[in-house]
Amino acid sequence: MTQERSGSHGRRSSRTGMSVGVVASAALALAVVVPAAASPTAKVVTASKTPPVPIINANTSMTMTEWNWDTAADSPDSAAILPAVIKGFEKKYPHIKVANTSMSLGEQTDKLPLAFATASSAPTVSQTNEGFGSMGRLVTDKELMSLNAYSNYYHWAQRVGSLPLQINSFTSDGVNFGQGNVYGVPWSGAVVGVFYNKAILAAAGAKPPTSWASFVNDLALVHKAGKTVMSFAGGQPTEYQPEHDLQFLLDHYVSASSLNNWIFHKGANPTINTKPAVQAAQTYVSWAKDGYLSAGYQGTGVTQALNLFDSGKAAFFIEGNWHIGAVQSALGDKAGFWVPPTATGGTGEGWSIPAHSNSPAAAAAWIDWVVSPQVQAMQLKAGNIPVTAVSAKALASVPAMARSATVGWKQDVSSHQLVPFMDWAAPPLLNSIAAGVGELLAGQTSPSAFISSLQSQYSSWAATHYKKK
Repeated sequence: MTQERSGSHGRRSSRTGMSVGVVASAALALAVVVPAAASPTAKVVTASKTPPVPIINANTSMTMTEWNWDTAADSPDSAAILPAVIKGFEKKYPHIKVANTSMSLGEQTDKLPLAFATASSAPTVSQTNEGFGSMGRLVTDKELMSLNAYSNYYHWAQRVGSLPLQINSFTSDGVNFGQGNVYGVPWSGAVVGVFYNKAILAAAGAKPPTSWASFVNDLALVHKAGKTVMSFAGGQPTEYQPEHDLQFLLDHYVSASSLNNWIFHKGANPTINTKPAVQAAQTYVSWAKDGYLSAGYQGTGVTQALNLFDSGKAAFFIEGNWHIGAVQSALGDKAGFWVPPTATGGTGEGWSIPAHSNSPAAAAAWIDWVVSPQVQAMQLKAGNIPVTAVSAKALASVPAMARSATVGWKQDVSSHQLVPFMDWAAPPLLNSIAAGVGELLAGQTSPSAFISSLQSQYSSWAATHYKKK
């Protein structure tokens, strides 16, 4: 779902084993000027000079209805730049008026299938959430248009990269995820990393994390100093933090290739019911038992957890880069953002064209606009991760946390160490992970039983709804 995720996800990316300082300097030129590297399973659409489908022209006059989930609550950074993005599009196409509607992810999930079913209710262009639960359902119901031809014309694969498009791809029957046709083009990347408070670490004799070993050492030092180690939301609404922190641990113990095979249903009987996955769950339990999670986390929502970190009362906050804007505003350079060498993430929601769009040409022009250099520069300045190539000069102009997230995401994409969000693998997982983590940390289930339960739900859903080629 990230998602971009955002202030509670834009959801749904980044990583590196190096420190922020090293990333910003040594890796700068390499990591930022090359679009996301191609995945071996992704479908790259070659460029064409001949319009394969209707293309917008400067004299087109219409009202374009545009839907997104970039609300101030869900995706504050993208929400902040959206008015300027709309204004820029209307300046480029002066006879088109954009009618914007922002809604929550829950509202979108409920509304889109019915609204997209007819021409009278479908918007011109809309964001759609990745994975089987949303985009897969819309593709199955023939409610989305394949973007292959437009991608071919506008060079989106070359500009955005194959992996971001793979995450927004399905076969035409909606059965196979991560292959087939492109149904969405994202305008931002997303990654789960570690926010840290430099002052608290220094007072505890710890240093900013640069590796798993240094991070684990920091946890013990901060706890010994009597400070709150991690700001954590285990209550409602948690949004996605229980899942994000679980995946943060899985990314360390389980290989990226194994996790990606599981999420994309690749190979014979993909599974996470393994000893490394159980070890990740056991570490989660240990964090709770050792007092590393903030007091009262069982009743803490994600906004409260973010506020606790922003107020300088916790050393760490494991969450997505979509919180960088809020953290930067609250703590400035007193905070940092570390992206591990393997990390969970993906892209923000893909922009899609409904099958009943009143103007696919205008919708395609909008998608091309949001991945233009102008809008991608806005994303970077807002603290988001641009999906297209970024110049070293532009990257050097933004705060360290935004640089770290952008460089790390591009490095992890190119090295195939980016792991999509678990709930994209099977719709039942989103709610079951959050509930299961609560039971796990409360001692109501064991690490092995928890992992086994997730695998059981995954396999049960796959047996009914997913067909292997």
